[in-house]
Amino acid sequence: MKKRSSLYDSVNSLLVFYEVARQKSFSRAAETLFISQPAVTKHISGLENKVGWRLIQRGRSGFKMTEAGNILFKYTNKISRHLGELERHLGKLQEGCGGFLRIGTTESYSKCLMPGLLSGFQNAYPAVKIALDVGNSEEVEKSLMAHQNDLALIGTTKTPSRFQSIPFLQEELVLIVSPSHPLAERKEVSLKTIKGFPFIIRAKGSTTRKVILQAFHEMGIHPSLLIETGSSEFIKQWVSEGKGISILVKRIAEEDAKRGMIKMVPLKEKLYLPVELLFLKEERANPVVKTFVCFIEERGKEWVV
Repeated sequence: MKKRSSLYDSVNSLLVFYEVARQKSFSRAAETLFISQPAVTKHISGLENKVGWRLIQRGRSGFKMTEAGNILFKYTNKISRHLGELERHLGKLQEGCGGFLRIGTTESYSKCLMPGLLSGFQNAYPAVKIALDVGNSEEVEKSLMAHQNDLALIGTTKTPSRFQSIPFLQEELVLIVSPSHPLAERKEVSLKTIKGFPFIIRAKGSTTRKVILQAFHEMGIHPSLLIETGSSEFIKQWVSEGKGISILVKRIAEEDAKRGMIKMVPLKEKLYLPVELLFLKEERANPVVKTFVCFIEERGKEWVV
């Protein structure tokens, strides 16, 4: 037999194999798993095809495990045990035993992204208590390193080696100007066009700042920096008063644009901010962290407005 694909695609079949090997019977495994015996046989045959070895000898001599089958059984025993532990931990969370989760994010996302996301999570896991910590991207990363937070949802351009990252969003960056600005009626604007206007930029430690300055650097542009600030709200206020222009995440600027305070103009050179869920690799076994990660991967984006 020829190996065709990864075992990572065969978790269900591995668990079926474990039950067959444990019971030493296809029929008893089928009864335990509440599936038909032909379905059990199909799982085993498919698994043998993927690993490239016969796992169980079937014939007149009765049930007999092969050497490859015995090796696989040892590992599926561990898989079954770990999955059982995970189910118990998650069950305790939903039954009310709960836990405490510390999440770091940026000021802007604490207002426009996290309320809906955390509302969805707490609807699913009401016993988990949450503390939300706010800072710039660099500060939040440091808080993870210092174990002051368990998780972070921030923009990032490079993930430190100690972190596990889960991609969450690709945020588009747009130019924002006052409604009376000469660029307000443009369908799109090049970075080269805006270099002569007073530019307001996020302070050091912001990932948005890093993305913008990198784009300027690659195009050989030296913007006319007016002021640096750690607050997106300050940037939007100054832009609305015609004191300068800026580039922000579209999601963060949308509400003020709808109210007519500012005007969003797409950039010709598309810029994006990757947003990721980060946590220390050593925290992967933390049941509350696991629960939040599973929620993000399965249902998190349903709660992003």
